Amino acid sequence: MAGSGFNVKLKMNSTEKILKDHGLDKNGRVTRFLRDDADRLMNPYIPFDTGMLRRNKTYPNNSSIKYTSPYAKYQYYGKLMLAKNGSAWAKLGEKKTKTNKDLKYHTSGTGPRWDKLMLQRRKNDLIKDTENYIKQGG
Repeated sequence: MAGSGFNVKLKMNSTEKILKDHGLDKNGRVTRFLRDDADRLMNPYIPFDTGMLRRNKTYPNNSSIKYTSPYAKYQYYGKLMLAKNGSAWAKLGEKKTKTNKDLKYHTSGTGPRWDKLMLQRRKNDLIKDTENYIKQGG
């Protein structure tokens, strides 16, 4: 039976479509879940005085959290920032300059770069939560 072979043609969706169909694209439901779970897990590591830094945030898209308190950037980088007159307080709209002096955080376990603190301590929880969400049809 020489010459009785056959050809197979495989048609596959694009990577972008596969990711979108499974909620893994930048606007997908799994991406949103991951953002929200990371937000929840990061919360205990965010510096806490009145709680405003933890509460004042928006979600510009499914993969981002924007902290909107005026001092959020200052707290995130953990460096003392000073106004032109050398004060830590600045007038509305006045620019501050970052120094090399570290901030002191008074709430135990909190600190700068709270996303990285959370990942150091809770990365496996974030992974497990996301896997479970996907397995449950998320």
